[in-house]
Amino acid sequence: MIRSFIVAAIVLLSVLTGYAQSPHYSIFDALERQPKPGEGAVIINQPNAIKRLVGTRVDSDNIDVLNGKSFLITKGYRIQVYSGNNQRTSMDEAIAMQNKLKELYPGIDASRIYDAPVWKLHVGNYLTFEEASIMLRDLRKVFPQRKNEIYIIVDNIRLPLD
Repeated sequence: MIRSFIVAAIVLLSVLTGYAQSPHYSIFDALERQPKPGEGAVIINQPNAIKRLVGTRVDSDNIDVLNGKSFLITKGYRIQVYSGNNQRTSMDEAIAMQNKLKELYPGIDASRIYDAPVWKLHVGNYLTFEEASIMLRDLRKVFPQRKNEIYIIVDNIRLPLD
């Protein structure tokens, strides 16, 4: 009895290990399993080449590595918090606002951009306009004197992959 249980456990473990190590086992395989009585069947019609790509990382021009972390570069939304072209004060103002933002929101991405003669400060990496809108309202409260100058822009954003 115990011997047959051990043999059955070893066989089951080897089958499960084979599935986990199979390079082509994916969510599609789990979805297309044989349904139990009373369950519906899921049928996915697409080329096997697509199925093999799911779950694999592909090198691309829109992948960036920064400080050992991988990021996907894609279109999204950022918030322009500052823009100034006064050569004597604009850089200092952008730096001061960036420091205040990093203090209030430690995980936020705040980038200074110099496009001669204008200094800009862009904040965040948001996939949706709604996410950016929530942060926009917060930033207008943080910088009430500049609330009319703070707005959402479409930009390339970095999304962490790791």
